[in-house]
Amino acid sequence: MLLAGALALVTVAGCGADAVGSQPNRPSGRAEAGAPLPRSLDANTINFAGLRDIELGASLRELSAAGAVATEGPACGPTFTTISAASPVFDGDRLVLIWAHAPLHTPEGVMVGSSVAEVRQAYPSAVPLTPPPGSSTFPGLLVTGGGDRAYLLLHADGQVQKLIVGLERYVRLLFDSGFGTC
Repeated sequence: MLLAGALALVTVAGCGADAVGSQPNRPSGRAEAGAPLPRSLDANTINFAGLRDIELGASLRELSAAGAVATEGPACGPTFTTISAASPVFDGDRLVLIWAHAPLHTPEGVMVGSSVAEVRQAYPSAVPLTPPPGSSTFPGLLVTGGGDRAYLLLHADGQVQKLIVGLERYVRLLFDSGFGTC
């Protein structure tokens, strides 16, 4: 039952949200300079900058005008038009999070379904995150890099269940309060 609640909390992304306030300072796990070379940099690679030609921080208006994002449809928020394995989350007009589903993966090959051991090997300084009291979300691993960017890897049963890439402030807000879920 708890697992079902956790899945319900973090399954759907893309709803709009209000601007957020400052978050308390916490340790960050920086991507290691000596980490293994990227396994692949193909069309399914998502990184601290974003995905393909879609950059974190991009404007919803610009992405819509370019045909990369649709604002009308059955989803609870904007959707990517050509990338079915990802879901955008905007704060106002700014892309702040991307939920990445298989086959999307980080440059190090980490994706939904990867083992926690693989994540720890790829990102030795990933910071473990414990869900807030009363939360039904999964435990997480936070990997920061690229300035204000981060990966959030939510896991259960030894495997990554959710991969979220975004601006660190919003990744932390998602984990702490559910920002970006419908």
